[in-house]
Amino acid sequence: MSLLRLLVQRVVLGLVAIWALLSAIFLVFVATEDWLLDRILAGESRGGATPEMLERTRSEYLAERGMDRPLAEQYVEWITRMFTLQWGESFETGQTVLPTVTEAAIRTGAYVVPAILLAAGLGLLVGLYVALYDRSNRGRVARTLSYLLLGLPNFWLGTIVLAAAGLGIGFGWDLDVNRIRTLTLPVGYGYVLPPLLVTTTLLGAIVSYARAYALRYSGTDFMKLVRAKGGGRATVARHLLRNAAIPLVSLVFTETLALVAISVLVIEAVFGIPGLGYLLYNAVWASDMPVVMGSSVVIVGIGVVGNILQDLSYSILDPRVDTGSRR
Repeated sequence: MSLLRLLVQRVVLGLVAIWALLSAIFLVFVATEDWLLDRILAGESRGGATPEMLERTRSEYLAERGMDRPLAEQYVEWITRMFTLQWGESFETGQTVLPTVTEAAIRTGAYVVPAILLAAGLGLLVGLYVALYDRSNRGRVARTLSYLLLGLPNFWLGTIVLAAAGLGIGFGWDLDVNRIRTLTLPVGYGYVLPPLLVTTTLLGAIVSYARAYALRYSGTDFMKLVRAKGGGRATVARHLLRNAAIPLVSLVFTETLALVAISVLVIEAVFGIPGLGYLLYNAVWASDMPVVMGSSVVIVGIGVVGNILQDLSYSILDPRVDTGSRR
């Protein structure tokens, strides 16, 4: 099987995953009560609206969102629009969904990508250092600090910093609905601190894995031969890194997906960053199905692209690994 065929399979599986996710989102929206509609009807009921008026409001609400048609027709239209990138307009704001989601993804990437690169670089260096000086006090201190960063709740630290600076946080209470609001923060707080906090989320895990795999390979016959030939610590570290590269690459991609799913939402809620987490969270509370579906497609798409890059990196980092292009 050629590498091209393997990549095509990854893309096809990714499309199937996107279809399954979109189908699940559609099912959740149509099978559960619309809390936004319920709030609107409750407000009109408290204002003295008659049952006929409430039913007219319900009908207008559903018709405006195209949800007054047969479910099969709605499903086919939604799935078709998502796969053809005709995502329409937001139910809440009326803005075109595709550029809105794209802009949010770029804003998220502005602090996530630097954080990933910083965590990967520092994590590999610290992990190798700890492995080479595993029994020394310096190695123990470096390992302890990395684990401390892993266990430190970054959202708590971010909240403390913003509160101490008197800047507030993006997560607020709006009537009976939790919403994330955007904040205009100084550059240091809005563009420097978030990637540093996200880095702490990844750093401990990368250090731990780098140390574990470096220690695993340090006792092999090949590494003993390198030392016997007079290889210094730099030479040993380079060979250890090459041998441990593949599992570490897998870790980075896996942690990246977890980061997008969890940490991004928390960081954007604290700092009021109008990124993917901010957009998706507020869209769920607003029952804004086009934005929810569009944001979900982007998140799953990141996972598919990451999986493809992971397969390609295997062949680059270690030609001995068979990705399907060799027999």
